[in-house]
Amino acid sequence: MRSWRRNPESGLEAELRSNRPEPSRELVDRLEMRVRTHGRDRRAGSFRVAFAGALAAGVLTALASVGGLGYAATGASQAVQQAKRVVHVQTVRTLHKSAAQDQYRKPNAKKCRKGTHRVKGVCKRTKKARGVRFRRPPFTG
Repeated sequence: MRSWRRNPESGLEAELRSNRPEPSRELVDRLEMRVRTHGRDRRAGSFRVAFAGALAAGVLTALASVGGLGYAATGASQAVQQAKRVVHVQTVRTLHKSAAQDQYRKPNAKKCRKGTHRVKGVCKRTKKARGVRFRRPPFTG
């Protein structure tokens, strides 16, 4: 079964259009007359535009008096910077670390003995301070 919408040979759509009710000429004339006489006044449209402009100017004046314009400008510039950061295409960073490298890495150099420190990979003796040797006070208690 084929749909009546897909069948161009069907005269159903043409028949519906031909039998569609139409308004009387008198009704059309009355509506046209009403629209012409009671249509929008041009002054009402200009008043709305003037009111919106005055309201916008008042808001801008109020914001300027308390420093809100500078705050808004700063917020807008920060929003632009954040948008640049989000849109900026970054390269893919490849990490050269894996579990195997962590497990099988070369062992760190052994620690030097007490009284020595490492200089260019070699343990050397540290020089002792000359002068009075400081000891803990004797136990008295």
